[in-house]
Amino acid sequence: MMEEKLSELPKGWIWVKLGEILEPSTKKVNPLTIEEMKYIGLEHIEKDKGTITGYGSSKEVKSTKSYFNKGDLLYGKLRPYLNKVYIAEFEGVCSSDILVFPISKNLNNKYLLYIFLNKDFSRYANLQVSGVQHPRTSFKSISKYVFPMPPLPEQHRIVDKIEELFTRLDAGIDSLKKVQAQIKRYRQAVLKHAFEGKLTAAWREANKHRLEPASAVINQIKEERKKENGTQEEIDVLELPNLPDGWVGLNLASIVKEKLIGLVRSVNEQNTEAHGYGYIKMNNVTIDGKIILSDIVYVKASEEELERYRLKKNDILFNTRNSKELVGKVGILKEELRDRDLLFNNNLMRIRTYASVSPQFVLHQMCSPEFKSKLEKVKRSTTNVSALYAKDVMPLSIFMCSYNEQQKIVEEIERRFSIADRIEEIVEQNLKKAERLRQSILKKAFEGKLVPQDPTDEPASVLLERIKAEKEKNAT
Repeated sequence: MMEEKLSELPKGWIWVKLGEILEPSTKKVNPLTIEEMKYIGLEHIEKDKGTITGYGSSKEVKSTKSYFNKGDLLYGKLRPYLNKVYIAEFEGVCSSDILVFPISKNLNNKYLLYIFLNKDFSRYANLQVSGVQHPRTSFKSISKYVFPMPPLPEQHRIVDKIEELFTRLDAGIDSLKKVQAQIKRYRQAVLKHAFEGKLTAAWREANKHRLEPASAVINQIKEERKKENGTQEEIDVLELPNLPDGWVGLNLASIVKEKLIGLVRSVNEQNTEAHGYGYIKMNNVTIDGKIILSDIVYVKASEEELERYRLKKNDILFNTRNSKELVGKVGILKEELRDRDLLFNNNLMRIRTYASVSPQFVLHQMCSPEFKSKLEKVKRSTTNVSALYAKDVMPLSIFMCSYNEQQKIVEEIERRFSIADRIEEIVEQNLKKAERLRQSILKKAFEGKLVPQDPTDEPASVLLERIKAEKEKNAT
């Protein structure tokens, strides 16, 4: 806590600066000269959690590293806003961007862990950085951080209570995350059933005497082509197994009226001040078929570029370049943009369908598990980037049915998805509440309101003198 915010503490507590009670270890080792040990890098420590995702081996690193013992407190000084802190459960070596605070009999390191995980400390550390590309703090900077220190026995009691409450909280969070995973699986199941004809089986039976076959859609596409270019090209019907009555298989190219890769603009030509036209990038397309317009950048464009790359309602955007996991995202512009013009980036391909084909029907099919599995087979990947080229994507097969059934399928999908959206919204709200509760628990702990005080505890002021004496002894 900042010094200007100091408040009255419970009896026996004192305000201390981090540097008064802690001193980082200076012990370094050359990984090439020691027996193999576990290695912790910043990539292994979870943001804001106080936990690790795993560890590496000292044999995998070459340069001098910091050494730590079991029970030592590790703190990542690079990008302190990530607040990477961990109490070692084993002996090992770690990145030189991690400060190591040795375990002490005069302090409860887990109490210090929770001090570090407190948002107040994270904000303070983030103000004490140097460097733009790789912002780092230092012990000298964070050593001035002021926080409340209770007597040592109370530190133990506080830690026990925090861990009891956090265990319950984490159990609730795990349950919420399981719901999120179940909703994701549910969405995929809905799409799978939709394009197997199962969502509309009863509707199809009830309307079988009035339904046009998919061949009517094919004929309408051929008529549109004839009006545009004077030719009436044949459309190949694909032999696909287990199709519902009235459905056919086509390749994607058959139903695409227009496809276009987006406008190239460098990072230096983009701004966040709403100067120019909105510029939709791959991060604005979500993995569940949406285009997010709340966080966009802006670019300038000529009249010719505006005419060529302007987005309209029901335009589909397909992500052609991204990481292997994310390439192939697809979204649709659902709203009519009356108050602004939007352009799109060259990592996206705009797809417009013929009038007899529902864009939403195509979008949902491109999000389906079956279509995604087809995309996997045509991805071109390098070390860091994967690409999907139109010449590989357009021949992929899709299902086609009458326009009325296309609309009914979209209606059934979106009705189910709207319920899933609402559940996801409630889950997300509760996850945010859980994080606020976590911080509330820490706040109460550091105000002395989480556990009762014991008047027989040795005052923290005496503890501080003992810590200072030990530091002086170790310095000589």
